[in-house]
Amino acid sequence: MNEEEIFEYYHARAVIAGPGRLIKSGKEASVYRCPAHPNQACREVAVKIYKDIETRSFKSAKSYLDGRIGRSVRKRRDILHMLSDPDTMQAYWVDAERDALERLYAAGCPVPRPLGASSRAIAMEFILDGDEAAPRLIEAEPDAAEAGALMAALLGAVRTMLAADLVHGDLSPYNVLVRGGLPVVIDFPQAADARYSSRAFELLARDLRNVVAYFEKLGLRGCPEPEGLAAELWASYASGELYRERQAAELARSWGLDGLVGAARA
Repeated sequence: MNEEEIFEYYHARAVIAGPGRLIKSGKEASVYRCPAHPNQACREVAVKIYKDIETRSFKSAKSYLDGRIGRSVRKRRDILHMLSDPDTMQAYWVDAERDALERLYAAGCPVPRPLGASSRAIAMEFILDGDEAAPRLIEAEPDAAEAGALMAALLGAVRTMLAADLVHGDLSPYNVLVRGGLPVVIDFPQAADARYSSRAFELLARDLRNVVAYFEKLGLRGCPEPEGLAAELWASYASGELYRERQAAELARSWGLDGLVGAARA
């Protein structure tokens, strides 16, 4: 599917009202800002179109696949088969991000609401802060009070992700948006499943180092020590504590009491 066909696909499914304009072009994907279809609850839609996988570099593809496709395809021959078929790899890459978004949105994590996926693209809520596009955290320039709230919420999001068996794997101020003074985490194609990944703890620790380093650079006092926080979170995950938290949060949301669970944990 080319860009025009992708826009037609989402228009036919009442996701967008028409084609959008390019707002970001990276090595792996381009993002378009589209008007939302009247049936949608959001005002605008982000359509993320992955570039042809054959034009991208995947020197570390095996490490990216580790922990994101489960143990059933961990064998060398299965990974090599996937890497030898560009169409299969492309579809998997898109589906990995769709799956992560859906799981995290259902878990109450601050991520864009997923709206659909095709073989080359994902549609999701376009994050606005008022009437403008929400800035990336690296661009937000929060004051001390705002920075403290942002760090607490972002560390909470990392905890929620891990409770849903996911580690972002590339978390930084460049893939966190700020809406209403709170973070919205984006870009999940590299997310690792903590149940299977041999690098899950390593990736978790790296994510936390990136987050803490940003806030320390802002001059925020009282930042946690990232290695210790990673060890504490991982112990809570391994013991099942985070799973129990997730179950309680899901039950509370079904009763409309999700705010009370978050307040009790805080």
